[in-house]
Amino acid sequence: MIERSSQPAPGAIPPSGPRRARRNSCLIWILATAFCLLVSLVIVAAAAYGGWNAGLQSARARATESAASELQGQCDLLRQNLADGNLDLAKSRIDWLEQRDSAPNCLRELAPMATAAYLLAQPSPTFTAQPAPTDPMPTAQPSPAFTAQPAPTETSDDSSEWAYDLEGLLAEAQADIALGNYPSAISTLEAIVSIDESYQRDLVRAMLLEALTNEALALYRRFKLSEAIVLTERAETYGDIGELNYERYIADTFLIAQSYKTTNPAEATRLFSQIVYQHNRNYMNGQVVGELQDALRYYGDALLLGGEACLAHQQYGAALALQPNRSPVSRSLLIAKQQEAAQACSGNGAVGNGGENISPASTPLPIGVRGG
Repeated sequence: MIERSSQPAPGAIPPSGPRRARRNSCLIWILATAFCLLVSLVIVAAAAYGGWNAGLQSARARATESAASELQGQCDLLRQNLADGNLDLAKSRIDWLEQRDSAPNCLRELAPMATAAYLLAQPSPTFTAQPAPTDPMPTAQPSPAFTAQPAPTETSDDSSEWAYDLEGLLAEAQADIALGNYPSAISTLEAIVSIDESYQRDLVRAMLLEALTNEALALYRRFKLSEAIVLTERAETYGDIGELNYERYIADTFLIAQSYKTTNPAEATRLFSQIVYQHNRNYMNGQVVGELQDALRYYGDALLLGGEACLAHQQYGAALALQPNRSPVSRSLLIAKQQEAAQACSGNGAVGNGGENISPASTPLPIGVRGG
């Protein structure tokens, strides 16, 4: 009898082979499915983001278009208000437009028109000086005198353009200059320039130069230095400003020195000393001397902090040598600081009486002194 062998025949596939193949196949399908799902999620997310971004851009575009439309609508209404003579409403619209982040172009065009219309709407005594016929008959009451009253009128077409009585505005500015009302004259003359730059060009420019220089000089005398400098620069565009060049130089020096007093006291001391000892000790009714004393205090503080006690002692001494009418710093504080500097400096025996670097005052020039 032939016995059967329990081992598999050569080349036969073990029983576990099909099961392992099926497991590998399932794993591949799972990975493929997961990959496809991930790709799908990425595509969906990208599409969603693209749609959101496009929507955002569209919303921004609509908002910009809406804002532009609103501004244009206000411009159209402003033109209509000016055409109707409704100056109060026109002023409200101009104020609203000026508060926008980006002012529309119509504002530059219509604001001067509104200013001129307002000036023309004000009663002015200058128009009573219009020449009247000298007919000896008392019953003859000529009517043409009333036709000279300035009033904004629309042109015959529908363009809502304004016709301005520039001659009347010029007469009003001349009256303001004669009365010394320079701010009003400046506003009126600049309105004329904005309406028609070529109208009586030489005369208007000469009047603007006169009004601006006189108002700037008045501001210098009232110690409103920044405003005075601005008007001086505006006047300079119309001609020679004469003595205002000197006034502006002194005022500019004073303001720069004030700005340097705590940040660069050495430079502030130099600039204030220049005004006090080379130009006018009484500038700003003597305030400049008090400012110099305060700058010397800060200069001494800086030197003392930097270990230069002897130099600091000199600056405190120079500050005490000044006798201003009023000062931002008290003498008691200066004395205490000088004593502190003297104690720190006493080791090298270099303590002096201070003030050697301050030159004597020269004869003051008649600027910046309030009269009366």
